[in-house]
Amino acid sequence: MATDPAEVYRDGLAHGELRYQRCQWCSTRFCSVSLLCATCGGADFVWERSSGHGRIHALPRAVAPADWQECTAVVELDEGFRMQARLAPTAAHRIWRGAPVQLEVAETDDGSLRPLFRPVAA
Repeated sequence: MATDPAEVYRDGLAHGELRYQRCQWCSTRFCSVSLLCATCGGADFVWERSSGHGRIHALPRAVAPADWQECTAVVELDEGFRMQARLAPTAAHRIWRGAPVQLEVAETDDGSLRPLFRPVAA
């Protein structure tokens, strides 16, 4: 019986890891849980563990208020895939395109886990 991909992803978060899928046909890497590769249509994946290191690739809106503590960003992981995720509460001057980030796992109000990225010193 095949393991539910969402379960593998959630299990990784429970262990403080960000797991992602790599297509065995074309080697495309992606974090979204998928049954078919968006690049080649392949259906054979292997799960890999991300280092959790990356950089802010894009910010959907400007970080304006100096006291704004949390925002969402597109993060590009060192493994080459991008994902949208929240940034950990941090001072606005630490949030810019290209800023290095490190994975943390946060628990939501309903008890589920989500990836969170904290800007770190360059």
